[in-house]
Amino acid sequence: MELCRAGQPVEITAREFKVLKFLISRPEVVVSRQKLISSAFPKRKRATYRTVDNCIARLRQKIESDPGQPVFIRTVHGVGYKFVPREDAYSSGRVLVKVAEEG
Repeated sequence: MELCRAGQPVEITAREFKVLKFLISRPEVVVSRQKLISSAFPKRKRATYRTVDNCIARLRQKIESDPGQPVFIRTVHGVGYKFVPREDAYSSGRVLVKVAEEG
């Protein structure tokens, strides 16, 4: 698996990759924290909403230009998170985020 931002590789954990892949596979769809827990943390009995929030915060630090004003991973207050693809980032030739799985 590989994550690139502005053409540079970014290291992420397997769990972060699972969360990001889950969100990317459902563009513009709001995903609840509970759904993220059941998909990315299925065997972790102590996973909480805060666990998800921390994972999202780490992902934002790695993929967003300004994590305080995220473009790709947006919070829908009281509901969860959604991934918002940015076509202009790709069509302008300045790919900001590219995810690929090896293998």
